[in-house]
Amino acid sequence: MTLDVEQFSDLQAYFDAGRYDAVIAYLTDFPPTTPEGWRMLGMAYMVSGQVQQAELPLMRAAELGDDEARVEYGNVLRLQGRFAEAIRHFERITPSLGGELALRAQRWWGTAEFQAGQMVEGLERCEQAWRGYMALGDDERIGRITQTVAQMLVQTGEVTRAQHLYQEAIRLLPKDRNPVARLSALTGLANVQVLTGDFRGARSTIAQAHEVLTQTNAMRPRAYLLAVEADLHRLTGDHAAHLQALEELRTIVETTRDFELLTWTATRMADLYSRQGQHARALEVLLDLAPDATHPAVTMTRGVLLRRRQHHAQAAEHLTRALESQTLGEGQRVRALLHLAEAQSGLGQADESLRTFREALTALIAARDRMLYRPDLHELANLVQRALLDPDLAPDTQLVLEKLNVPGSETPVSGALHLRVHTLGRSEIERGGETINMSLEGGVLTLVYLALNPGRTRRELEATLYPDRDPKTAGDYFRAVFRELRVRLGAEVLTMEGSAKQPRYSLGPDVHVHLDVTELRAALAAGDLAQALALYRGPFLPGLRMESEWADEVREELRLLLTMEVRTRVAQAREEGDLRRALLLTNEFLRIDAYDLPMLEARVEIAREVAPPQELARYVVELHRMKP
Repeated sequence: MTLDVEQFSDLQAYFDAGRYDAVIAYLTDFPPTTPEGWRMLGMAYMVSGQVQQAELPLMRAAELGDDEARVEYGNVLRLQGRFAEAIRHFERITPSLGGELALRAQRWWGTAEFQAGQMVEGLERCEQAWRGYMALGDDERIGRITQTVAQMLVQTGEVTRAQHLYQEAIRLLPKDRNPVARLSALTGLANVQVLTGDFRGARSTIAQAHEVLTQTNAMRPRAYLLAVEADLHRLTGDHAAHLQALEELRTIVETTRDFELLTWTATRMADLYSRQGQHARALEVLLDLAPDATHPAVTMTRGVLLRRRQHHAQAAEHLTRALESQTLGEGQRVRALLHLAEAQSGLGQADESLRTFREALTALIAARDRMLYRPDLHELANLVQRALLDPDLAPDTQLVLEKLNVPGSETPVSGALHLRVHTLGRSEIERGGETINMSLEGGVLTLVYLALNPGRTRRELEATLYPDRDPKTAGDYFRAVFRELRVRLGAEVLTMEGSAKQPRYSLGPDVHVHLDVTELRAALAAGDLAQALALYRGPFLPGLRMESEWADEVREELRLLLTMEVRTRVAQAREEGDLRRALLLTNEFLRIDAYDLPMLEARVEIAREVAPPQELARYVVELHRMKP
């Protein structure tokens, strides 16, 4: 069936409105017979995120002589990560093009060069196209190329200029048609706001982006928005929302096969699983999902995973190789330097470690996106502490910590409420070194729960924390707990969002909770067993009289995570013949779980080899006492 002018105009209207599904459905039922029809089908696939399906229709249209299809075919090659092919394609076709298509080819050519590591050449080519679009005077197209340049500037660390360009792109792009371009600009602005620590501004921009998202079913823009939301949740400590966003993102990128998004999702999911101590799962998702196992971002992430497993030599090798690549973005370069410094320290290369940290520190002082590195500086607390003890590094290190409000900084954010909550072996809240006493045991429980799970309704809180109470008494107790938290800690400690009938509760935006549970998980994820054992002073919220299934689950989870790690270290020490260390570790294990019969038996076996007779006798007595 040949499309007539009216049918083509109708399909173009659907395309401009972001209704790519309607375009694809029609042209699938009635396959095109003209270059224009094949080009529209390919572009509908491409913009909606189905880049692999877009290749053949665009190739067919290009072979039939459609110049726009020739340009967008090169763009599809780029989106699949086939950068060298894309660059060769644009080198071949661009000299024969004119007008807007020549500028568009320059845009995608420069973007392919930038992604392939030719960052200077790629940015320069895109800026040439940008100036060309300005000469044409088409605001919408100027807005599109503006956000392309802004995205590159984020990668090179020029965040302030990038933010200005995103704001200009949003102003230029129309609200009434082609929602994808405006959505991309809003997503880019939200990303910059997250990187600079403007979380409130980011949430507002993300809300605007979600309004635009309702106008299109395109998957790629949705995926990029999810990536920004995932980063926001990661940096604000909402671990559940962070994981949920990444899992939703994975389902999209496995369909779209967008090279950049696949790589980003693979590295972020691997990093999250590794932080949680799921090292095998982290490596599995990294290698299964990443489209190119040799990509420098993948190599860098493998180095981080290896460092967390204490494989310092291999970690240093991977991180060094990643740093040698020209395609590693500035943010990834700084992270690689931080983790390389820690790996070098683990290898006993103290001087090299501090030199590497100095290089990272130089970048951190100048960076506007330094918020991105706050989780790493939390994780690498030992490295930071060593820098704070170095006379040459201490002043700049302290400056960065103050700007990030990392624990260890002496200058908190003005007006912020800083709380340290102890839940392992005790139940205490500290503010400014002073213990704040709570008359209701649900106070600490509720504060900890909201720190880990913000944005919960009253019913969710009651069902999770007070399931043994009937609705009326649960409601009364809930109100009493919230009243006491506000009285003891300040009204700003809690906020409510959403409808008045069913608000969602969170800690206030300026409330910073330093929680030993979070620090314990981070220590385990980093492989710092000494720190984890120091933090674990006993079970989670011991002596809690309330029936809370959530508290029971956290208590058991932490016990299992810690005992599994200690059990692994005991086995390693025995395999290496370091029986004295193995004996020390069995005692640490039994401090956590005194009734573990296999570990009691292992302790006796080890003690027979290395312990004095009196100590061995004591272990034998304790073993027999536990045996049925």
